[in-house]
Amino acid sequence: MGTFGASGRFPVAGAGGKEKVSETETLSPVLDEEIEKATLRLLEKACERELSLATAESCTGGMLASLLTDVQGCAHAFERGFVTYTDDSKAEMLGIPLDLIKREGAVSRAVAIAMAEGALERSKANIALSVTGYADKGEEPGLVHFACARGGRITAHREEHFGPIGRGATRVECMRVGIEMMTEML
Repeated sequence: MGTFGASGRFPVAGAGGKEKVSETETLSPVLDEEIEKATLRLLEKACERELSLATAESCTGGMLASLLTDVQGCAHAFERGFVTYTDDSKAEMLGIPLDLIKREGAVSRAVAIAMAEGALERSKANIALSVTGYADKGEEPGLVHFACARGGRITAHREEHFGPIGRGATRVECMRVGIEMMTEML
């Protein structure tokens, strides 16, 4: 898919605007075929049911949104993505009270749920998924909280402990879990 080739390489602009190939630790894990198939199934089901999706991402930095827009012919099921890496952006873009973030911590069940519900309220999507965690370093490397919201339903929450597997591998696992949770919410 798109930016994740078999080599783990992606084009970036170099000096003078020329394109060069760069390899970084954060994108080196290759998306396996199962994630790609699961993404396609999710988008096809969303299209069939005329449902749209949104994401609110912190530790994945928009990678889920990118994945959901990479499938030709199905990307219209994706309504929008919010990349809210900082506490202030979570407050400004998703309406999360800063006192909640300070009290519970940005990487918490409460904030993940507030992110998903905020994305649902601030978009035209039917389903919104949030992800917030420590992709690399932090209090607990690999701790990630997910939440998936859909109008009229209880917001689902999931806590994962991927361990110190590295930033790139953690983000790939986040994509796997995120796609799975959105599919379950359909």
